[in-house]
Amino acid sequence: MRSMQFDTKDKNGNKITCEVIATYHDDETNKDYIVYTDKTLDENKKLKIYYSLYKQIDNNIKLIDITDINDKKIGLKLIEELINDIRE
Repeated sequence: MRSMQFDTKDKNGNKITCEVIATYHDDETNKDYIVYTDKTLDENKKLKIYYSLYKQIDNNIKLIDITDINDKKIGLKLIEELINDIRE
């Protein structure tokens, strides 16, 4: 399986390369979600995983901040389902 990666910037404007874990399109809202990692570990030595809305423009991924609580719930549910699938 080929890994999908994209570049973004951290809070300080530094370029970071992230790896896509999964994407999801919600037909009801017509929104696209992405689950990804920057391959760093948290204080418990666990891989940091993030989620966001996104748009794909040409071959580039543009992350969109999630401000709507329903979008946050969908993103968290997606991560939960991915983790459960991995455990099985």
